[in-house]
Amino acid sequence: MKFEKYHGLGNDFVVVSHEDVAGKDLSQLALTVCNRKTGIGADGFIVSSLRGEIPEMIFYNADGSYDTMCGNGFRCLCLYLKNNDLIKDRKFSIKTGAGVLDAEVVGEDPFLVKVALGRAEYIHPTIGEELIDREVEVEGRRFNLSAAFVGTPHAVVFSDDLSDEFIDKYGALINDLPYFPEGTSVNFCRVEGDNVIRIITWERGVGRTMACGTGSCASATIGKRLGKISGESIVVKHALGDLTIETGDEIYMTGGGVKVASGYFG
Repeated sequence: MKFEKYHGLGNDFVVVSHEDVAGKDLSQLALTVCNRKTGIGADGFIVSSLRGEIPEMIFYNADGSYDTMCGNGFRCLCLYLKNNDLIKDRKFSIKTGAGVLDAEVVGEDPFLVKVALGRAEYIHPTIGEELIDREVEVEGRRFNLSAAFVGTPHAVVFSDDLSDEFIDKYGALINDLPYFPEGTSVNFCRVEGDNVIRIITWERGVGRTMACGTGSCASATIGKRLGKISGESIVVKHALGDLTIETGDEIYMTGGGVKVASGYFG
């Protein structure tokens, strides 16, 4: 199986073409490929399909679970398509499990792509009820919890504690709350300026990751709704760099992707 590996701010993915994995159990393949001890190692597994009129992204988490959308993975797929001459124009569309998304390459060196993600949904089947600044108690600790669906469900918590231990413990516990029937990624945010937040995400199906694109969109949108940040353009800081999130009538995410390696697996 031919593969290429990419990362978006340290959130890493193995990308393959649909024709190379046709007929295979994609869930099991994702579990095998993403294993960091016995596979290639990645947070997610992306199948690039050209069966329809436009490219399609089929996405699986490292634990083999299917997901509708991944922001960092989407940007990495854009670079994969560009590198393999599968898109010719600066503006193009890609089908995802969350619908068709429009994208535009806005930088070449470094590669930057701007993605239109639609609107945040606060009422959605993956979120049991509207959660905006709801006080909840988790193992004796109180949180103000918010949630939004931005291609995939996200919980958002503003906290000064962004330690690994805190995120690993409470990310898993919040994921298991009954508000989220299919689980949720959990974004822990700290305000660092009028239009600047830092987030660390505990992703469903993966655990703590170095960055999250859709989580950045959910966090910026909820941060503005709660009045914690302001401005149309929000800078979301991660360990290896920033994403720019525009939060007007529609959410736009601008960020890059980096090719890491290519080869054959199996």
